[in-house]
Amino acid sequence: GGVTEPCGRFMEPMLVDIRPDDESGNYYFYQTTTGQIVFCITPKPQIWGKDTDSTSSFLPLVARRMTELYPRLRNLKVRRTWRGMYPMTPDGLPVVGYTREYSNLLLAVGMCGQGFMLGPGLGKLLAGAIADGPATCADIFDELSLYRKFEGMELLK
Repeated sequence: GGVTEPCGRFMEPMLVDIRPDDESGNYYFYQTTTGQIVFCITPKPQIWGKDTDSTSSFLPLVARRMTELYPRLRNLKVRRTWRGMYPMTPDGLPVVGYTREYSNLLLAVGMCGQGFMLGPGLGKLLAGAIADGPATCADIFDELSLYRKFEGMELLK
C-alpha cells in the first residue's frame, strides 16, 4: 500500500477495481478528508512469508492501473509505502467477537486485505460493544465468531 501527498478534494467514494490482470489481482484507492490518496494492490502471484519490510517495487504496477482508471492521479507524488500481512480465514470473513477463554479479549482480525474498508464500521461496532455491552452486537459476533464452522467459499475474494 501507499499514500500520496495531499491534493485538493476531487473524489468521494473508494474506488475498487476487481479485474485481475497478469501482474495483479484487485486494487483500490480513496481520498482521505485531508486530501491524500491511499492505495493498495494485491500482487500476482501472492507473496508468501512473514516479510513486512516496506518496498516500493509495486509502484509502477499500481501507478499504471490507477492512472488508467483515473488519469488525474498521474502527477501526484507518493509520500510513503508499506506492506503487511494478509491474514486469511478459511471462509474469507473476519473473526470478530469475544473469546471464550478470556471474557475481556475482543478480536477483530483476519480481514483478508479488506481492513481499510471494514475497519471504520468494525471500529464503530466494537466501540458500541465495549460501551453498551456485547449483547448489542450478539448476532454479528455469532456470525463472525472464532468458534464458527469455517465452511464454504471465500466471500471477500
